[in-house]
Amino acid sequence: MAAPTAAQTLAAPTPFNDILAILRGFWASRALAVAAELDLAGLLAAGPQNVDALAAATHTHAPSLFRVMRALESIGVFRQASPRVFVNSPSSELLRKDVPGSQWAFVRMILSSDMGQYDAFGALLSSVRTGKPSFDEVHGCGGWEYYRRHPEKGAIFNEAMRSASAAISPAVAAAYDWGKFPVVADIAGGIGSQLLAILDAHPSVRGILFDQPQVVASAVPHPRIQLVGGDFFQSVPAGADAYIMRWIIHDWHDAECAAIMANIRKVAKPSGRLILIEEVVPETPELTWAKWLDLQMLVGPAGMERTLPEYRDLLAKSGFQIEEVVPTPAGSSLIIARPA
Repeated sequence: MAAPTAAQTLAAPTPFNDILAILRGFWASRALAVAAELDLAGLLAAGPQNVDALAAATHTHAPSLFRVMRALESIGVFRQASPRVFVNSPSSELLRKDVPGSQWAFVRMILSSDMGQYDAFGALLSSVRTGKPSFDEVHGCGGWEYYRRHPEKGAIFNEAMRSASAAISPAVAAAYDWGKFPVVADIAGGIGSQLLAILDAHPSVRGILFDQPQVVASAVPHPRIQLVGGDFFQSVPAGADAYIMRWIIHDWHDAECAAIMANIRKVAKPSGRLILIEEVVPETPELTWAKWLDLQMLVGPAGMERTLPEYRDLLAKSGFQIEEVVPTPAGSSLIIARPA
């Protein structure tokens, strides 16, 4: 039997190599951020390019750029068609800004050192010690105010949310029989992407899109959507048969969540439903997106991802009880609750 290669030894599942893999993950994330910042995938959209041409276009040092791209190639991002000539791989295709499913903005938002989130996560220990968002400590304000002060970064944040929405909206629309509800209200629904997907899949359904007035002013027009501006800590519109909130509850502590949902309970019909679209943290030890997104909530908006029992308790405090949990292919689940 031949002796294992160095690469095989490094990849062997040992505790030592498990730690090395985590260290390499940090290096890989920073290299990926640089690739997104330089828009390398966009430059390769037209076809293969020599690294010297890429360096000239990005005003970088060609030998150093090659080393970064070679490392990314080893994890499936970019590919050498011939020595020092790179093309996009299926993974790096998603680093292009103009393709369906683009992850360019998400990579920039989370991994680039100039976007606010990177420094906040670097101060994770502060949040662990205090229970408070390190983002506020590092930047002197919360995330929403930070993006208001830096509109160019806010634009990338908004694009990241749109790219994530493009992936999950169809999955949510297809995961449930929304046609049973004559009127669906999307609370804090942004410009209406999720509600549009539901209405497009169910022509008999009408919608209410509720968010801050300046947000709904930019909503995508639709003949079956009523736009309502307001503050969900004060009140929400009456008249819906189902109230949905996607990626809203995870932004807040329990007290704020209970206040929002109590306002929905006040106007919900006896036959109505509250449907939370969120990640559910399993109580078992497997690797899940939810457990890591939970840390992003810890350092950022001071919210949290929750287990199913935690959602059950939170909903009960607001007068709801869980009826059903429907997973979606996109990872998020529909937590369907009825008035208690």
